[in-house]
Amino acid sequence: MCGRFILGDGTWAEYHDSLSVIRDARGSVSYNIKPTQTISLALRDGDNLVAASARWWFVPHWFRGAAAEWKATTFNARIESAAEKPVFRTAWAAHRCLIPASGYYEWTGEKGRKQPWFVSVEQNAPVLFFAGLCAARPDGSLTAAILTRAADPQIAHLHPRMPVILTGEEMMPWLDRTMPDAEAIDRLGTGRAGRYITRRVRPFGIADDGPELIEAEGLDL
Repeated sequence: MCGRFILGDGTWAEYHDSLSVIRDARGSVSYNIKPTQTISLALRDGDNLVAASARWWFVPHWFRGAAAEWKATTFNARIESAAEKPVFRTAWAAHRCLIPASGYYEWTGEKGRKQPWFVSVEQNAPVLFFAGLCAARPDGSLTAAILTRAADPQIAHLHPRMPVILTGEEMMPWLDRTMPDAEAIDRLGTGRAGRYITRRVRPFGIADDGPELIEAEGLDL
C-alpha cells in the first residue's frame, strides 16, 4: 500500500501561502515517486519547522551498513505498531516529519492485469501531508517512512490500508508530540472521512512520469 505517490507542481510555496507552516521550501515535482527515491519532508529543528530531503525507505539510526544494505521493507510503517517496533520506536518518540504529496496510487485486479487508481482528497490547498517518521544516517542524510492505517470505508475497496493523511489541525500536534499515543493511533488521519477523490487511470510503467499519469480513464468512483 502506498508504494507510489505524486507531488505535483503546486507545492511548498503555495501551501505555505494557505497554511503558513513552511518557509523557504519547495518539493520536487514527480508523478511517479517510488521507494528509495529522494522525497521532500518537513521536520522540527528546535523551535523551527524546516524543509529537508530524505531517501524514501526508512533505515533505523542504529544500522551502520549502507542504506541499500537494509533489506526490510520499511518505506511504510503501521501506525498501530510503530511506537513499539524496535525499527521505528525511536523515530516515533523523537523524529517525526510531514511528507508532502498531491495524492497517491493504488492498484486493483489480478496480477498482470493490475488497474491503477489515483487517490487524493477534497481540499482547496494544492498539497496534502502524510504523517512520516525519519532517521539520520551516519553521514547526516535522512531516510523516511510513511505511516499507514486501516483504509477509510470510502476507499477500502482499493486497498485495506492507506497513508495517514493529516488535516491542518493535526500537523503540529503530530510533529510536536502533544497528541497522546493512544489518541494518535486511534484517530490520526481519520479527519477526512468520506472526502476522498478516486479515479481510474491508465496503466503506466516504472519509468513513466508526467501529469498524464493521473488523467482519468473511465468514470470516477
